[in-house]
Amino acid sequence: MNQMLEKIYNHERPDSLTNNLRKKRMAFFMSLLALVPPPLKILDVGGTPVFWTALDFWNQEVGEVDITIVNINPKIDQQSHSNVKCLRADARDLSQFEDNEFDVVFSNSVIEHVGDYEEQHKMANEVMRVGKRYFVQTPNFYFPIEPHFVLPLFQFLPIEF
Repeated sequence: MNQMLEKIYNHERPDSLTNNLRKKRMAFFMSLLALVPPPLKILDVGGTPVFWTALDFWNQEVGEVDITIVNINPKIDQQSHSNVKCLRADARDLSQFEDNEFDVVFSNSVIEHVGDYEEQHKMANEVMRVGKRYFVQTPNFYFPIEPHFVLPLFQFLPIEF
């Protein structure tokens, strides 16, 4: 089971339901990016260069792109493109960045992992502070398939057994 999830989340199965949903979400994101005049400075909170590569971002018509990857995980991905900068940061404290420093802040399924409601609120405030625009996605709690374990209704089980 863990190997299957790893493959899905590492984008090794381009035909998976998860990747197809990501591609649709990314197409929507790209349609919004087309409205932003280049050059673009994008902050990806919690992402990796692999995510953008798997979604074929580099072949899109988005003008000159400067992507800063802020990875809140202990592992920092290596730069895979000259216009990608990988940094360690905490999504709840982006004080190393100025107000409105980024044209767009992008975050895909991170906010639900930063802690309780207060910690999520801190992240949301930081995203709004550093970005002129933002695209923050989180799984819908009421969607019938729990996205982390890919099990039906798993999120409704009691925490303590």
